[in-house]
Amino acid sequence: MTRQNSILGVFSYLDDLLKAIEQARERGMHVETVYSPCPNHEIQEAMSMKPSSVRFFTLTGGVLGILFGVGLVIYTSLQWKLIVSGKPIVPLVPAVVVGFEFCILFSVLFTVAGLLFKSRLPRLGIPAHYREGFSQDEFGLLLLCPPEDRGTVSEFLKAAGAKEVHELPS
Repeated sequence: MTRQNSILGVFSYLDDLLKAIEQARERGMHVETVYSPCPNHEIQEAMSMKPSSVRFFTLTGGVLGILFGVGLVIYTSLQWKLIVSGKPIVPLVPAVVVGFEFCILFSVLFTVAGLLFKSRLPRLGIPAHYREGFSQDEFGLLLLCPPEDRGTVSEFLKAAGAKEVHELPS
């Protein structure tokens, strides 16, 4: 695997950041991370991000919850065989209710677990290149590039409107 250098561009304005992201993607540069003081849909659109895969965790939890709830009703009904006035031993209506409740419970638990897993939380340390301004009023763009392209990428970020450009140790 080839060694990659990281170049961090610090931007004051969202428009400059969006322009830099689009130009970097057009040139085939690898955008590693984008820092923003607040969530922004324009950044997501510029990055052409795919929908989150957390939804599959939710679906899996829901299906497993239904199966577990219905299975629990069937198991307990067959285990204790309470025959009440000629009704079937395995009741359908309570199985639907219990299956629905477990569907909701497991969906929530799997969604939270998927969110933590996919966002790599808990993050025990802050990256060395992170600046306090990224939480206040600055935007950051971290690009990966081969060592021979460091100068080109730095000049590209300056031309795109970055107020500061930092080459990070690899």
